[in-house]
Amino acid sequence: MNKSPEDYFKEQDFSAAAAGGASFTPAEQAFMDKYLGVDSGAMLEKIGISPEAKAASEPDQHSEMSAEESLDAMLREAPELLMVGFFIGGQEFTLPTVAVQEVIRAMPVAKLPVAPRFVAGVINLRGRVTPLIHLRDVLEVISPRQNKDKFIIVCRRQGFQVGMIIERVHTMYRVPQADIDWSIEAHIGANVDFISGLLKLKDQLVGIVSVDRVIASILN
Repeated sequence: MNKSPEDYFKEQDFSAAAAGGASFTPAEQAFMDKYLGVDSGAMLEKIGISPEAKAASEPDQHSEMSAEESLDAMLREAPELLMVGFFIGGQEFTLPTVAVQEVIRAMPVAKLPVAPRFVAGVINLRGRVTPLIHLRDVLEVISPRQNKDKFIIVCRRQGFQVGMIIERVHTMYRVPQADIDWSIEAHIGANVDFISGLLKLKDQLVGIVSVDRVIASILN
């Protein structure tokens, strides 16, 4: 396809999916309970979000996470997939565009008092509480280009928005299901716990990052 990743995501309309509202989603509330604790109000005010918002609580839905179909399962059934390729430490990975909202440049974050190493902090993006994670640390990619990550791929799944910090965006791939290997026993030099499949590109295998598993690692 001729469009660059930047052109593709600039054309998308995120106003409805990502705009801030009066309520926190159950996943956002779970994140705040886990990482912000008693100081959640001060942290929210620091990033410009009103701490007065309440958690959404429809009677038939305690969690958007349980109601949304597994992304990995959806990808396995699709006849064709559109992926965005990116680099971390010289190694290429992909993400399915169906889970990607936009690609933005790296920005300052508000550090969290208690968080694992891979969580860089939290920002206010389009009115939503949005943690940023070092995807390099999640995937355990070691490279001399540490601290050279300049972009953020923003994903939204399960009522939760997360930014994945990467080195650089590469290109877009439109691939048939036949070119994807969902058996990930092959060595790809990354933490396979967060890789759902392998994209076969000529003589190389490119890991498909599981957005759902990354989000689960933050919330669980």
